Amino acid sequence: MKDMRQDNTLRLKDRKEDIIPLALHFMKVSEEQLGTSAKALSKEAEEYIRNYEWSGDEQELEIAIKRACILSDDAQLFAEDFDLKQRSARSIGKFVETRLKGFMRNIKRFESFNLYQMVIPEVERALIIMVMKETQGNQIKAAKLLGINRNTLRSKIRKLGIKI
Repeated sequence: MKDMRQDNTLRLKDRKEDIIPLALHFMKVSEEQLGTSAKALSKEAEEYIRNYEWSGDEQELEIAIKRACILSDDAQLFAEDFDLKQRSARSIGKFVETRLKGFMRNIKRFESFNLYQMVIPEVERALIIMVMKETQGNQIKAAKLLGINRNTLRSKIRKLGIKI
């Protein structure tokens, strides 16, 4: 496998032989840096990501692998865990819903709780902290990964009291 971080001139779709070794590497990185459980790639997932028409470099694969590792509860990743063609928020919604169910059981006894104002900033805060750690504090990279403007990111960091 070539040193992928050094060779940004070739797109990932032109380096099919590097896709699976890179995917396995990014799964290990996800486990170490993001605290995800150890995962394996199913044969269908290997085939799916090997044959996918990657438009970018290895960062596109890295994001897809880390997203799948975070959102999958299984010990093995399957093709549907990547959802590369749709990039929908369904999986993220399901993940958040699952995590909030336990919380909801405890607050049902309150008539008024202002749940929205409590949960949304915390989810946003956790996401920004995670992305800032992943990008080693680089706000330009973090904003790009989040899909927001750098000034918007800086404003959210201040508003949410995030220490970087």
